[in-house]
Amino acid sequence: MTTRSANGAVRRRAALAGLGGAALALAMASPSAHARGPSVRSESLSVSLKPKHLNLVVAQTGESFSDVFADGERYHDDGLARLNRLLRDFRTGEIKPIDPALFDLLARVQSQIGQPLRVLSGYRSWQTNHMLHLAGFDVAENSLHIAAKAVDFTVAGIAVSALGEIARQCGAGGIGLYRSGFIHIDTGPVRNWTGD
Repeated sequence: MTTRSANGAVRRRAALAGLGGAALALAMASPSAHARGPSVRSESLSVSLKPKHLNLVVAQTGESFSDVFADGERYHDDGLARLNRLLRDFRTGEIKPIDPALFDLLARVQSQIGQPLRVLSGYRSWQTNHMLHLAGFDVAENSLHIAAKAVDFTVAGIAVSALGEIARQCGAGGIGLYRSGFIHIDTGPVRNWTGD
């Protein structure tokens, strides 16, 4: 009886090994295995390393950035530092790290437009925001500019309404369209408004 069990176990192992080998050989010879091309993993790897580029000009200072700031989700420290400085509160000189998701959003918007974005406001200190509010400007008391998650910009020759639709398609959170000719976008919750 023991011999029969051992022989049966040996025969089952041999049969399974034979089936496994046959399945492997069939899969390797299958034309569909070759027709699929690169694996999904290698495709996503090449997409995830795609360079992200921005071309921004700050209206008040004339400073600009036209460079790659990330390769996929890997941000360049130097690029982020330069962008943080560019989008500083130009009134006080205060620099705050900008939400990298905002740069990603701007890059998606810019890829649809194909020309530089003219930045009117990036990070704003609480003091600057309060001063603008007291001076009668249409600024929110708890603006996402203070949290370094918002930017106001214009693009020559493109209507604010068209910029708003592009920003919506690109996944902007807040979108404010201003009659004076600029758009606000941020990485906060989804909401829309118009202003003067």
